[in-house]
Amino acid sequence: MIDQTIFKDVNEIHARLLDHRPVLQGHINHFVQEFEDKRQNREPERLEKVLDNVKEMNEKLIPESLKAMQVFLPDVSAKVKVATEMCRKIEDGEILENKQLLQNRASRKERWDEFLKKQYHNCDNKQLLQNRASRKERWDEFLKKQYHNCDEIDTDFNQQVERLKTHYEDLEDKLGYSTMASA
Repeated sequence: MIDQTIFKDVNEIHARLLDHRPVLQGHINHFVQEFEDKRQNREPERLEKVLDNVKEMNEKLIPESLKAMQVFLPDVSAKVKVATEMCRKIEDGEILENKQLLQNRASRKERWDEFLKKQYHNCDNKQLLQNRASRKERWDEFLKKQYHNCDEIDTDFNQQVERLKTHYEDLEDKLGYSTMASA
């Protein structure tokens, strides 16, 4: 009998310490109850709203939109055709204008080329060679002047650098003597 009471007590202690099923079951039931209370059956309500919206669309909106499309779609289609035809005409006009511009440029270029040929044929080759030689001489003189000017500027710059260098060296020397004399 003592064995039975000890065995019962050990089983009870074992159940309380190691068997967590009742505690977990209580927590799970509490969580589910809280979750359902917070939701307050929102999902069925939302599904009912969606069903109502779908019914309304099937009964009202779709037939109305089909009627409106039957009434207005031919008019819209005709307007789109007119607009595309106008766009095509504008594009054709621009293509013609571009062709005319290109032809005008080509004819101007041909006339210019003819003018230049006449000018060169009217001048004799000796004159052209003399003009080229004189331009070459003037160019060479110009380059010589530029090189000479660059050399003058470089020498002037170097002289200024030397003057400044000597000036600052003199100032440092004077500063050095004045600090030595006062010490």
